[in-house]
Amino acid sequence: MINDKSKALLEQMRIDADEYFESLYKRFNDDYRVFADVLDSFNRNTKTQPEFAFRDFWQQKYASYPIESELCNWTFELFNNLKRFYSGGVFELFKTKQVEWGAPPIRIKREDVPTNSDIEQLEDEVTIYRGLSPDEFESKNFAQSWTIDYETARRFTHEIYKDKIQGIVVKAIVPRNKVIYFDASDNEQEVIIEYGSVKIAEIFAPTKAIKPVS
Repeated sequence: MINDKSKALLEQMRIDADEYFESLYKRFNDDYRVFADVLDSFNRNTKTQPEFAFRDFWQQKYASYPIESELCNWTFELFNNLKRFYSGGVFELFKTKQVEWGAPPIRIKREDVPTNSDIEQLEDEVTIYRGLSPDEFESKNFAQSWTIDYETARRFTHEIYKDKIQGIVVKAIVPRNKVIYFDASDNEQEVIIEYGSVKIAEIFAPTKAIKPVS
């Protein structure tokens, strides 16, 4: 679907190229080629503001597609992801991606995060929460961004899923050695865990936890 150079770039960004383009093909059919074109033609050294550089790209190559279309919005998010990656590496990309605009999963690794982490301040067994979609819960393919603060997870659920199918908060417990980054000064109390660390999670409410998944 894409050339080797673009595939290698996505791998550097910690994006599974095959998974990403298979999902794009399912959603946009043959128009998935637009995303490959962005990867092939992106200029990492451009001084133009991202929105203007992208608008020029779109008008030159894909003017027949509406600028307000989902295809355009998702393509613009890939363009922004490239800017974030070249600006601050995988860590900035992971922290600032916009999933609701079609950003692919970023599976960050321990070597991608800053070394000034506060992991040692956590308990040996860390209770973590995540606001997510029912689809993610049922798949058990949990993402890496969690929080040790239930209220943050609850707020995220209400903000992100307010216009979609209702989100849920889940709770899990992981050993501290599975946490790859924690900043104690972060007001969201985010913990980033190794991909695949959570095998069991349960829907959580302040007074009770129900429906375990294993």
